[in-house]
Amino acid sequence: MKKTILTGIFALAFAFSSAVKADISLSGYTEFLAGSVDQVTADSTTNHGIDQAGMDNGTYSRLTATYSSTLDNGIDVSGVMNATTRDCQGNKDGVCDVVNFNFVTLSGGFGSISVGERFAAGAAMLSRLTAANPSAEPDGGNTGAFYTTGDANYGGLNEVNYANNSVKILYSSNVYSGFSFAASYAPNTSNTGQGATRNGQQASGDTAAGTWAAYNDLISVFGKYAMDIDGIGLELVYGQQMGNAGRDVTTDYNDLDETAYSARITYGNLMVDYRKNDAGNSGRPKNDGSGNDSGTSMCATYMMGNIGMGACNLESSFTTATNTENTQKMTQFYATYELGGGMRLAATYFDHEQDVNSVVDTDADGIVTRLSIGF
Repeated sequence: MKKTILTGIFALAFAFSSAVKADISLSGYTEFLAGSVDQVTADSTTNHGIDQAGMDNGTYSRLTATYSSTLDNGIDVSGVMNATTRDCQGNKDGVCDVVNFNFVTLSGGFGSISVGERFAAGAAMLSRLTAANPSAEPDGGNTGAFYTTGDANYGGLNEVNYANNSVKILYSSNVYSGFSFAASYAPNTSNTGQGATRNGQQASGDTAAGTWAAYNDLISVFGKYAMDIDGIGLELVYGQQMGNAGRDVTTDYNDLDETAYSARITYGNLMVDYRKNDAGNSGRPKNDGSGNDSGTSMCATYMMGNIGMGACNLESSFTTATNTENTQKMTQFYATYELGGGMRLAATYFDHEQDVNSVVDTDADGIVTRLSIGF
């Protein structure tokens, strides 16, 4: 009997080892932040002259498993799964849609097709030095742990549903004479990978500033042209997004209709980009007059050996139903130093202003430092 059991165990082990062909690897990332911020708001009775300082664990600490293999027909298969994410577990699940990934990619002469929890075509195509610079700010949002912003609608600084991992299909073409394109389809953008979000559609925000929170059948299509002339690189990207909104009680909301484009110039270690997104009245109550939701960013970054520096300026605006304008502006300067072994030090100085009908709603400036380690 024991011999039979042992034989069965060895047979199963052999069958498993023969079936598993993929190369599997683990990688990790962790970050620690410290900051000091001075904040002034218009409400001098309850929220004036705030001086905030402290430390934070960061948002993007994670352990990631990747695998790759090749099918008998020559198609390459690869996948990514975040085995654990600091801010998507226990009572820290507010950014699951940003940090949690689980998708598989098939690639070959036809391009590549991804299925699962991942970002959309805009994230894959648009130039975004707000995230790709060495400090990953302001897009990383880590500076926001050290001050408080207003609760009005100031317009979007990125295209709708950017950094949203709702389950989707993404197709990316190969590059043909500098041209390429990508398209993604998400049936339900409220699906953040958690069981409670796999069905249904979220409604609009709870306040008057709220815009429809999650679209159904969201389609994103982006095209890119890249060229190089005497060492100067140029990338131009243009795309559109369409998605279905819905009704909240008796209020109907506008469907998503958004354009976004970017341009990037590279020369040696210098990169400069410009990006704009315009969602108009997307997601707003129909016929209430609100909209003009748009945002722009302009960034530059320069790397020299293990030292990096750069700056970003972001602006956005939104017109309310009473025809007043809300705006915000964020300016950042950053510097980084590579210590080797995957360790990096970064410091970011920022100034963040938000206005509601020309009245200051947020005025904060400060410095945030970050120690990050990749392994």
